Amino acid sequence: MEKRFFRRFLLTLAFVATASLSIAQENATKRRHFSPEEFQAKQREYITNKAELTPAEADAFFPLFFELQNKKFGLERNTRKEISVRKHQEMNEEQCRTFVNKMAELKIEIAKLEKEYTEKYLNVLPACKLMRVQHAENSFQRDLMKRMMRRHDNDGKNGNRRETKR
Repeated sequence: MEKRFFRRFLLTLAFVATASLSIAQENATKRRHFSPEEFQAKQREYITNKAELTPAEADAFFPLFFELQNKKFGLERNTRKEISVRKHQEMNEEQCRTFVNKMAELKIEIAKLEKEYTEKYLNVLPACKLMRVQHAENSFQRDLMKRMMRRHDNDGKNGNRRETKR
């Protein structure tokens, strides 16, 4: 009788442990999955609240905002691809100079886009609200970085990574 109870106990314990690991793994997978739609919804909500946009202002502003983000992402994507290829290659001085100049040109292109869209934004928002939006966007990015760093630090504590003192 005692052996049967012990076997059932071990079997139950093994089942609970397996189920717990499965759920933990599923949660980790969900947590790491990136959804652009979910990100944009959170960004919209955050900026709308912080900048105190009305629903009408938000509806007029965010299509332009996300359009600019998509254009910037497209420009940066090409550069990211080139960086990933280049970092595995030895480059001579001339190739490095060309690449550095290309990066500077990318920054200029992005600045031109931002200037163009600032004019579009000012057609749908008062300047003071646009300033609040810009501050809210920066605040959103800082908060996002902090959360990512916290998550990274927590992952390191749970893994076999050495912690560095700050």
